[in-house]
Amino acid sequence: MKHSQITVVLTLTLLFFAGTSSVLGADASRLNFYAGAGLKKAMDPIIEAYQKANNVQISPNYGPSGGLYVQIVKGQPCDLYFSADWKFIDKLQQEGKLVEKKKFLTDAIVVVVSKSGRTKVKSFDDLKKKDVVLVVADPRAPVGDYSIKGLSSLGLWDTLQANKTVKAMPSTVNQVAIMVQKDEADAGFIFKSVAAMYGLDFVQTMGPDLTGEIVFGLGVIKGENEKSAVHFMQFIVEHADEFTKYGWQRYE
Repeated sequence: MKHSQITVVLTLTLLFFAGTSSVLGADASRLNFYAGAGLKKAMDPIIEAYQKANNVQISPNYGPSGGLYVQIVKGQPCDLYFSADWKFIDKLQQEGKLVEKKKFLTDAIVVVVSKSGRTKVKSFDDLKKKDVVLVVADPRAPVGDYSIKGLSSLGLWDTLQANKTVKAMPSTVNQVAIMVQKDEADAGFIFKSVAAMYGLDFVQTMGPDLTGEIVFGLGVIKGENEKSAVHFMQFIVEHADEFTKYGWQRYE
């Protein structure tokens, strides 16, 4: 092959990879993904499938949606954020940190009961009992915020505070579910989807009239990997069945 031909081939090759980079992002081999803790079980198989199909390494960071929001605002590396509370997506939009956002799923807060709590708690009214041991997530986590809103709407939150029956306020929905599952509390307040994941019985549901609309949403963070993050977000949306099988509903 002549020198001029080699030069042409190398130039075309470089142009091809440059074009590929512009489509997939500057660092398409890795994406930083932040998601609410309660999404982990549904997200793990989606991440695995995406990695195999696209040769991209997804680095997930699961935790309270509010805490993840703070990390993003402080500049921690994040390409795609999946929040259990739409308000954090809106805040990032207002702060100019998003290039795209999507309302994706809806859920509800339910009252789950443990083995020992089944005979004690069968309705909202039973939560007033002074011998009931309750667990409510920290209000900095969406599940805690929604739960306290619902309890306040029912006129129960002040009663629970006065009775001192809320024995723990963990930081994530999964921790609440585990405490109830391990019979460390009589009842707790979690997302309906998480109750299904942990096989927990629920006795009452808080509708949007009590908690407000519960919307899980996705936000693509401004940066070098925007196009790759949009592609991953679309993949998540296309695999909504991984969520609906646990009780989430697609946002309409």
